[in-house]
Amino acid sequence: MAPEVHTEGLQFILETAFSEVQVVPANFFIGLCTDASLAETASLGDQTELSGNDYARQEVPSSAAGFTSASTGTNDRKLTTSTETFTASGGAWSGAVTAFLATTVNDTGKLIASAPLSATRTLQDGDSLQVSFVITAAG
Repeated sequence: MAPEVHTEGLQFILETAFSEVQVVPANFFIGLCTDASLAETASLGDQTELSGNDYARQEVPSSAAGFTSASTGTNDRKLTTSTETFTASGGAWSGAVTAFLATTVNDTGKLIASAPLSATRTLQDGDSLQVSFVITAAG
């Protein structure tokens, strides 16, 4: 399933591109939550994020190392993040159901997009999960 771009994510993108109201952060962050889905109007603090056992949002640099853009058709573009690895340490994690892309490492920023994982992932101590985002804009 394609990622859902959230209302505040669209606002962030438009304000960054056209009015400079928003500033591109040095890094974006991929996180995991237990919510089956997030409403289009959801904010960053609306999700039930995983915690404990060395869980942390993973950093995606705001550069060519973190994001690549490509044409996917006549007027379409695809933006792909780097693949980031989450590893449980010291115990199991709750079942991760959805990944999200945010502008900050905490809940003070903007929720850009979210997407369901292919299956619920309950990472045991030492297990890893790799996550990336592919967002397509149709022209």
